[in-house]
Amino acid sequence: MRTIVYSLDTIPDLDFGKKHMNLNGLSDEDIGRSMFFQQLQKKGDEFLPIDLHKIITISCVVEESGTVELKSFAALNNFITFVNDADYFITWNGKQFDYPVLYFRSLVEQMVINEKMFDENHNTDLKELLSTGDINSNTGMLNRVSKHLSLPEKKIDSANAVWDLYLDDKIDDIFRSCESDVITIYLIYLHHQLSIGVINEDELKIKKETLKSFLSSQDNPHTDFIKIL
Repeated sequence: MRTIVYSLDTIPDLDFGKKHMNLNGLSDEDIGRSMFFQQLQKKGDEFLPIDLHKIITISCVVEESGTVELKSFAALNNFITFVNDADYFITWNGKQFDYPVLYFRSLVEQMVINEKMFDENHNTDLKELLSTGDINSNTGMLNRVSKHLSLPEKKIDSANAVWDLYLDDKIDDIFRSCESDVITIYLIYLHHQLSIGVINEDELKIKKETLKSFLSSQDNPHTDFIKIL
């Protein structure tokens, strides 16, 4: 079975702001600031509606036939193609964020997506599971779960931090953080599998060793994870 654990990071849809929010001619920074401010006035916080999120990176851990791999994509179509034949999907807060963002962007860009991504029989939203459905009251939960499991803390703790890195042209830092998030989600998933009896402690150890081996083989390894695996 080919399992995909994925996470994505977004920035404001600047093109929409230019075309439909009377922000043409402004700098990217001013367009984003205006979009956040308008949302704050309307709803009381700066979190933009799903359709105003533009994906800047998607990272995923792929588990298949005893192997594991970490990959990142800047282009949505490349990710959609890569997961076309996947059997199962794992996310953190996927139902509230990742699923609708992916579906909306696929719709407007006219892409054919793997329907299993949105089929409840083929995906698990770990945040929903661990929140017993009360997702909105659990801001920052990924970091807390990471601490419980002695995993590295989340590198970027807000959408605004991603936006700031984008403005500073630190795209590599965004990719790095997204990869760190998805490694964390994968490790939480492994512990979830152990807790429901899908794998045993020996299999958990093997899966962690497989991940450690892969990360250690990379040119720019995630050493903070290698140290604790």
